[in-house]
Amino acid sequence: MADRPQYFENTLTPPSINTTTLFESLQELRAAVRNGAELIHGNTLLPEKWGPNGIFRAFPGIALAFLRLDYQSSVLEDPKAASVDYRRYALQRIPSSLPDTPLLASRLSPVGSSSPVTAVTLRILGTLAKNDWHNSANISIAREDVICLHEAMQWALKNEPLVAYDGRKMGGDEMLFGRAGLLWVLLNVRAHHFDQETQELLSPVLEAIPELIRVIVDAGRQGSKEYIEKNGAQDAHPLMYAWMEGHYCFGAVHGITGILTILLSCKPEELTDYLPVIGGTVTALCKLSGATNGHLPMTLPPYSFGKRSSELVQLCHGSPGLLILIGAALKNESLTRAHWDPSWDQAIYLGTRRVWEEGLLSKGGSLCHGVTGNAWAWLHLHDCFEYHSDTLNDARTAYLQRYQLSTLPNAETSQELTGDFFLSRALAFMLHARETKPYNTSPASSDKDYRMPDEPYSLFEGLAGNVCAWADTCAVLQARLRKIELVEQGVCATSGLSQDPVFQVAFYRQLGFPALGGNGAMGVF
Repeated sequence: MADRPQYFENTLTPPSINTTTLFESLQELRAAVRNGAELIHGNTLLPEKWGPNGIFRAFPGIALAFLRLDYQSSVLEDPKAASVDYRRYALQRIPSSLPDTPLLASRLSPVGSSSPVTAVTLRILGTLAKNDWHNSANISIAREDVICLHEAMQWALKNEPLVAYDGRKMGGDEMLFGRAGLLWVLLNVRAHHFDQETQELLSPVLEAIPELIRVIVDAGRQGSKEYIEKNGAQDAHPLMYAWMEGHYCFGAVHGITGILTILLSCKPEELTDYLPVIGGTVTALCKLSGATNGHLPMTLPPYSFGKRSSELVQLCHGSPGLLILIGAALKNESLTRAHWDPSWDQAIYLGTRRVWEEGLLSKGGSLCHGVTGNAWAWLHLHDCFEYHSDTLNDARTAYLQRYQLSTLPNAETSQELTGDFFLSRALAFMLHARETKPYNTSPASSDKDYRMPDEPYSLFEGLAGNVCAWADTCAVLQARLRKIELVEQGVCATSGLSQDPVFQVAFYRQLGFPALGGNGAMGVF
């Protein structure tokens, strides 16, 4: 096909959610993870040294994917299939020395390119993997790695909201290159406890996390103020972050939905003072989405790269980022109970419709702009509506009492939002992603001509990302199957789940979106 459309017509049918469907899907996705991992390993060269790329593409992202699979191996094992040595595949892709690359104020995140923080992140995770991801109290981190994190924190605390890079000014807080990406590293490092010497070395940088949170929030407030001064208050939000000078972005990779998702992974007590401005911003974003029928504009003021058929529906720019953010917000009890608004449900419903109808992107199955990235938000929303429904119902009741209403606006829409609603759509997309390249290169096996990614095996543009998405789906499915089993045994669905080790192991193998999370900082990035 010479000219591919932006997206293909969605002719998929959401599967029914029952034990048989969930078990069969689990088996199929476990096989996809194994097969995909072997394809990646067999088709990518082992590095001898660090290159100019971050986790987003090339071997660092592939190394991270294999580290995640190693951590999740308990939910990926099939007794009828040979095991895959994900840990060995990962460690082979982590050079032992640090790169000869200076740390730049504009490159603090390990996700984008040209940052030694990339190497530091993978070296730390590799050390944890070698120790089976536990007993970290006996693990040490190389002093040079800690020094790099210190230096990155110092840059982060003194950076302005806009930073200079390559002759222009860019936003300094986005996940891809900025402070939010660094914060995500530090939150995951903090999730572990190392030996005494390492803890003492790390202490100053980890103790500065609340100050880093403050400067990120203050940058958003300053961005909102500057936007109002230049463009008026009509479309302004309480927090706004520039992607490039003068243009404020909403995507998860380049903008506010990713920044806030990472902030919501901080400790509840670290966010107490910021919940009103975060809650107000989430509501403003939801209302913006509602006004555009579930789409999310790339930027305000508008910024165009050329003609396209509609707004983008992908993680880096578009409604999938908002869905991930709302999922993270709904898991914060204090935020939800005090600041939930009916526009959140409306944005979820409309955003889900847009992703379902326009989310089979011809670019393929990637995380950043593809099928699995678009579907991943539904895994988070499944958990919100399946396991956090009491918090959400309390928030809705509090809203009615606050505004002295008898019924919610668009109450029928809210009733449609259930765990099954999201899981069925996630499964349809995740299973269909097996038809994308390079996992599937047979021209006769799909009616959709997905293109080969520029980086076919990379984390955010290629197969490594699909494999991570399938693995997280396996964890979601195993947890849900265990819940069904416990309910059938007459176990209380609330207290029983929190006390059941089988459910807990599966549930806490859901790592969330690479570099963004959504389930909190699990210590594995």
